[in-house]
Amino acid sequence: MLVSKAIVGLGALGLVAACSSTPNSNTAETGGSGGMSGSAATVGGSAGAAGISGNGAGTGGGSAGSAGSGGTSAGGSGGAGVVGTCTPPADVFSPIENLSQTGCVDPTDPRKPIARAVTYELNSPLWSDSADKERAFVLPAGGKIHVRDCTANASDCPMGTQDDGRWNFPVGTVMIKIFMFDAKLVETRLFMHLDADNWVGYSYEWDEAQTEAKIVTSDRMAVMFNTGTRTVPWHYPSQQDCLTCHNAAAGSTLGPETAQMNRMVGGMNQLDQFTTLGLFETPPAKPYKAALVTPYTGQLGSPPPGATKEQLARSYLHANCGFCHRPGGAFALIDLRNDTLLKDTNICNKPINKAPIPSAPNANVIMTPGSHMDSVLWLRMNEADPTAGRMPQIASYAVDTKAVGVVGDWIDSLTDCNQP
Repeated sequence: MLVSKAIVGLGALGLVAACSSTPNSNTAETGGSGGMSGSAATVGGSAGAAGISGNGAGTGGGSAGSAGSGGTSAGGSGGAGVVGTCTPPADVFSPIENLSQTGCVDPTDPRKPIARAVTYELNSPLWSDSADKERAFVLPAGGKIHVRDCTANASDCPMGTQDDGRWNFPVGTVMIKIFMFDAKLVETRLFMHLDADNWVGYSYEWDEAQTEAKIVTSDRMAVMFNTGTRTVPWHYPSQQDCLTCHNAAAGSTLGPETAQMNRMVGGMNQLDQFTTLGLFETPPAKPYKAALVTPYTGQLGSPPPGATKEQLARSYLHANCGFCHRPGGAFALIDLRNDTLLKDTNICNKPINKAPIPSAPNANVIMTPGSHMDSVLWLRMNEADPTAGRMPQIASYAVDTKAVGVVGDWIDSLTDCNQP
């Protein structure tokens, strides 16, 4: 099955031209979970040939590390028995059909990333309608992560020092995200850094037997997924969903940054692990930027003892809203990045700039200190219907009840707009 020749989003195929305006435009940042895999030798694996796509098999590959693949690369239709090298395709309209043939997953078990992929965890994960997630990335041979340092290089942070510590990945990087319910996989997404100006995304739908995942169509698609113990709704995103969230200001991909990755994994600080593996152009400076707190108990752990209501809520808003609600973002009138002072977020006692939501026609203030029920920010989070004022408007169709509680408690604790 081939995707039709149209520019589409993460649902199956997305060309994100807006990526070019980020600092160091040959790089970008993304989202995460999992453990730590690979070694210094395997991270440098095979970059493969640029021409791994097409309608037939092509010669490519080339080894660069003990785990590097090489040799023959897959055509666009995923020719039988031919495996790609987990690199962006030359023809974005001819993606490999079967996940097992992309070269991005374990050839003996396509449910797992390839051995040279680096898996990782975040402190404050993106809500995806209660799905559990595993996350990893594959760097191209010799590729390094650029960590933005606003002090040493002001050009890294044109939108303010709130972007200090964000990560930019090199061209050729492949981000891998696996979605599951009750340990049964529903989707694997590959997000590939095609060139200095573009990323391309592919989404794969898992079969009932959990033996293969096939690329899905480009349109937004809803399914009822049987986990084995229950049936849950799941939505594969569309082109516009991809382009709205993966915007230029956010860096085209979402997630990894020093404050997110500053956590213990396997008995060692994850940033120290990555430094040991040689993944950075320049490692983050020590002491590391303070870790975002985990907003509530979930797959990635629990909030640290003593975390304040403000820390919990601002962490969640940063991870789930701050990539659009920020300078240069899709909805730039407010700034929900964690390091922006409350008085500068443009939400506290500020009138809404959209029509009231149907469930609360008289609510007209974005955030009212001391009253979550009079705060449109909270009311939108608590609305399930994207057509009735829900936030986020895309990529989520279920209310995050734990987050609603966290943000509501924070709003109720506020007395004025001059707090941090």
